[in-house]
Amino acid sequence: MERITKDHLTSMFLAGDNLCGLNLRGSDLRGIDLSSGTERVAARLSCANLTRSDLRGSRLKEVELVSADLRLANLEDSNLFGAKLSQADLSEANLRGCNLIGSVCEGVNMTGTNLSGTNMRRSDLKNSSMVGAILAYSRLMGANINNADLTGANLRYANLQYASLVGCTLKNVDLSQADLSFADLSNADLSGTSLRGAIMVSANFQHSNLSEVDFEGADMTDAKFTPDAPE
Repeated sequence: MERITKDHLTSMFLAGDNLCGLNLRGSDLRGIDLSSGTERVAARLSCANLTRSDLRGSRLKEVELVSADLRLANLEDSNLFGAKLSQADLSEANLRGCNLIGSVCEGVNMTGTNLSGTNMRRSDLKNSSMVGAILAYSRLMGANINNADLTGANLRYANLQYASLVGCTLKNVDLSQADLSFADLSNADLSGTSLRGAIMVSANFQHSNLSEVDFEGADMTDAKFTPDAPE
């Protein structure tokens, strides 16, 4: 089967063709623009095969990638603002420096994914798998990460202000120097996690597993560690 080129895919998109389920494995699509615009809706690439594709610097605002296969894809510095990625497989992909503000990533597989320096403010990441993911210096302010599995993830210097991590698995995670101010980590498993030098002002750790957690140098001002006493 002839490989679809960047120009061919762009032409299909502008013509309003259905792009769902396309096989784009290994394609060079650097800098492609499939975003929504004044007179067009964003591309619909649900269930597409984008394994190992090169999408560096692409404009994918509000693109639909539900259940797409993006394993080992390179999306570094791409704009995925408001993208719909629920149930997509992004394992071991490179999303370094991406804009994922307001994206919907419920149930996504980001095992071993490089998300360092990404902006995921207000994103929906609930029920996702980010085991061993690299999230250093990422911005996750106000994100919904409830019930996600981040076992062994690197979240050094991440900004998680006002994020919701209720019921998360955060075993052996590196959260050193992270900002967890006003974050909700109730009912989470943080066993073996490093919070060295973290900012945890008014964070909620009620009913969480905090065994063998390293709190050295952390700012725990007004943080909650026990249930509120009954009135």
